[in-house]
Amino acid sequence: YQQATWSRGCDTTSPVSTGTSSEVDRDHLVKTCFADFDRSIVLVVEGEVNGEKTIIAAGRVNKVHMSEDMTCALQVLPQFAKKGLGKLLAQDLIAVAKAEGAAKVRANIHSSNSAALNFVKSLKFSISKTSDPELLQASLELKAKAKL
Repeated sequence: YQQATWSRGCDTTSPVSTGTSSEVDRDHLVKTCFADFDRSIVLVVEGEVNGEKTIIAAGRVNKVHMSEDMTCALQVLPQFAKKGLGKLLAQDLIAVAKAEGAAKVRANIHSSNSAALNFVKSLKFSISKTSDPELLQASLELKAKAKL
């Protein structure tokens, strides 16, 4: 695997990318994406960059302790953004959360990250404020709430 260049802006809790990047090698991704399958599931997408196999997108859902909710996050290499890959990966993560019995999927997004906010809105997530004025929470209800 070659090293992948991930824009700092891929982290939805960071402000919009400044154009700087950092090198992330396969060993770092393995450590970062290690999953406790009782609590989290990681999906990765492999592709070719300059003729070499590399991870071009990764996503994760995590069970929230003492809750039926799951958190989610995903990243796509900048050169593969806006091609539908993130949407497919997000839909797969939502399907995994449903299969795991989650009531809701949620993600924290930096308030200035308009690309991430527009992305989750296109997936029908609702947006709400958090106690941190710089973070917003996106949430998607997966189970219908019981009516009284």
